[in-house]
Amino acid sequence: MSGAGSPGHPEAPPTQVLTTMARLGTDAGLLLDSGRLLLWSSPNARDLLASRDPSGALVPPPLAAGTPLALILDDPRAGDLAGAAQERGEVQRSEISHDGWRRVLRAVAAPISGARPAVLLILSDITHERRLSRAHQELLANLSHDLRTPLASLTLLAETLNGEARGDPAATKEFASRIAKEAAHLHDLVSGILDLARLEAGAERANLEVVDLLEVVRQACAGLAPQAHERRQTLRCSGRPTIARADLARLQRALSNILDNAIKFTGEGGLISVAAEEVGACPTISVKDTGSGIAASALPRIFDRFYTGDRSRSGTGSGLGLAIARQAVELQGGRIEVSSRPGSGTEVRIHLCPPDPDP
Repeated sequence: MSGAGSPGHPEAPPTQVLTTMARLGTDAGLLLDSGRLLLWSSPNARDLLASRDPSGALVPPPLAAGTPLALILDDPRAGDLAGAAQERGEVQRSEISHDGWRRVLRAVAAPISGARPAVLLILSDITHERRLSRAHQELLANLSHDLRTPLASLTLLAETLNGEARGDPAATKEFASRIAKEAAHLHDLVSGILDLARLEAGAERANLEVVDLLEVVRQACAGLAPQAHERRQTLRCSGRPTIARADLARLQRALSNILDNAIKFTGEGGLISVAAEEVGACPTISVKDTGSGIAASALPRIFDRFYTGDRSRSGTGSGLGLAIARQAVELQGGRIEVSSRPGSGTEVRIHLCPPDPDP
């Protein structure tokens, strides 16, 4: 095999390299010599291996001929993989990280025999695949946790009712009431999972109509007033008639979920304000509380399924309410924004579409 081309423009690889890449399947390829110096790179390697600088801007990798592999990929396991393929004379596979652990790459190192031995390093970006896998594992773990708790309570209550509480009418009534409460919680949890699954699968369609957001706010406040009163909180609704195009039932559900969350995370004596207004030309509902606030690191996760933040303060919440709210609002063509600061409370805003103009 001939030597590398001029810096920045390595020569095209031999037919054997292209055949190997086609046989193994690849997103990008790097051809390395025995010293793990770059001989050639596929055109798409520039985009695949770009990394972010401290400002967040994408920086292309150095791909000139002769560049050490360590300067192209920041995971030393890439060099180990290439070395193992060359020493053993067989294909080696592994997963490596890149861009400061922000990316996950599937790496395949294939030895290339000839007068000048080389290694072809084949790279595929599987970051999204791994994130989905982790999300799936978290979903199963959280689902197992949240289902186990009410099921364990139901089992214990039933055993007590069938044992030491048997024949005691007062105890029977109390335990039957607690069983009904746990069963209702379990029903809500399963219903929430099914609702979210249908929304995420795109199996639901929005029934859009013209609604008055002020009326939606008033109904939501009336429905959650007993819960706020129990915690000695002030629930204040305000605004003016604000017309939007929305799915009324799903909007009511989304707002109730957001309001329920605000009440849970606001201490006794706190204030929750709900308002209907127009922000620019956008019909908006805002829910603002005087609770403990949310850390900046947690803000991106609050709409994740089963994410409840501090479980010690979240009561029996399943962590599905905000996830369902976001999906329901986006189904209507709207969006949800949240701003918060620890110690200063949280504000959630539902932005919806204005009604279609008259013909």
